[in-house]
Amino acid sequence: MRVSRVGYAAAKGTRHLARDQVVLAADGVVGDRRWCFVDVGARQVLRTVAHPGLVGLLLDDAGDDLVLEAPGRAALRAPAVLSGESVTCDYWGREVALELVDGPFAEAASAHLGRRVRLAQAPAGGVVYGGSVSLVGEGSLAALGGLDPARVRANLVVEGGRAFAEDDWVGRDVAVGSAVLRFTTRTPRCAVLDLDPLTGARGSGVLTALTTLRGTPTLGVDGHVLRPGTVRPGDEVTVVG
Repeated sequence: MRVSRVGYAAAKGTRHLARDQVVLAADGVVGDRRWCFVDVGARQVLRTVAHPGLVGLLLDDAGDDLVLEAPGRAALRAPAVLSGESVTCDYWGREVALELVDGPFAEAASAHLGRRVRLAQAPAGGVVYGGSVSLVGEGSLAALGGLDPARVRANLVVEGGRAFAEDDWVGRDVAVGSAVLRFTTRTPRCAVLDLDPLTGARGSGVLTALTTLRGTPTLGVDGHVLRPGTVRPGDEVTVVG
């Protein structure tokens, strides 16, 4: 089996992008959900299931500046300047300390989302729900009608296996590229799976189809990094323990 796609979203809930490579550190995928949008007054991190418009935003921090794209607006490019303000927000019942960011991003995101928000920087893993790295097989996506990998939002997609073969890796150690991962659970899915991966529009019925097919809304596997490394499309995937 080999890796066919690697990716992540730089900001929590925003568009999931394919990458040339991902670096896996001890605490997960470097850059994955490094940023998030927050309601400062409510002290809440915006979550995609409640704010599907997040998917329509694209935040890229691959260069020296942050670039934010929103539908119907010119792309914004500016340095990521921390304001010196911090806020502790709720994220699925746990508190996470965030650093607020200055610049034009808050205004553009607020206009798109229809509520006042700020961009914030999160600690590694601070706004990650579940395992620090996720994987799904192309066979599983094919069993659901050939899902776009961006809809599933997994960090790693692998080719060459039967549908849901990755379920067998729970409790196993798997070498991927130069990294070694341990998968601990099947990935539970929610209504985010029904959102269009480019626009955030609801209504695909994928979650219902998944539950009907499997009897449970799980797709892919979550885990953590045992040995840090780099993963690229084309890298081999081998169960080692």
